[in-house]
Amino acid sequence: MTSALYTGQVRHRRHLPKVHGFSYPFFMWYLDLDELPGEEGRWFSCRRFALARFYRPDYLGAPDLPLADALRETWQSQTGSAPEGKVYGLLNLRTLGLYFSPVNFYYGFDGHGELTHFLAEVSNTPWNERHCYGHRVVDGKLPDHPKVFHVSPFNPLEQQYRWRIKAPGEQLFVHLENHDPRGHVFDATLALKRHALSRQHIRRQLLRRPVMTLTVVLGIYWQALKLAIKGLKFYSHPKETA
Repeated sequence: MTSALYTGQVRHRRHLPKVHGFSYPFFMWYLDLDELPGEEGRWFSCRRFALARFYRPDYLGAPDLPLADALRETWQSQTGSAPEGKVYGLLNLRTLGLYFSPVNFYYGFDGHGELTHFLAEVSNTPWNERHCYGHRVVDGKLPDHPKVFHVSPFNPLEQQYRWRIKAPGEQLFVHLENHDPRGHVFDATLALKRHALSRQHIRRQLLRRPVMTLTVVLGIYWQALKLAIKGLKFYSHPKETA
């Protein structure tokens, strides 16, 4: 499988303590991190300034270490093994020099093209921190695990994550649920369709949403304002309460 664009919808649903939900159009870049794609004029580049740019320091690991190698090291550290085959990233890119991504997803495959590893690189705002949840994929499934990183101030840290994913193909699906003693509190779903990483598709998406980073950040704070107006409990960052 080669690099591609995935377009579709992202949906968030809150079930407790009050119902709240939204969805909006979204696209992400699916890049072969072992063989980064070539440039598409002023629209996309992995090496220089462009409207959309893969800029190595924006992602996990030392900036001078190839991202694929940093991922293999992280998987080895967190799961005890690393992918034997290709590594791909489902990413938000820097646009017009601006970058923030609430989450990037990484997929590791074996030599036969089977998905064996998955990693979610989660960032928060305004603290600008990063945390990685690395997993082995066993029989197409990921283990439930504790939440250990503060993201939304309207969700406590003491929660469990439950994942459902499918290996990227013509369709891409990622679903995450938050559970705690109250029950099923929140879930987020990414449902996307694959397109060729061609100049035509890149230009179309960037003309529709030229500054995806800004769109994402504004959306985060707009939805937070709505939750505050609904009177949801505010959970401070652990560092602020220590």
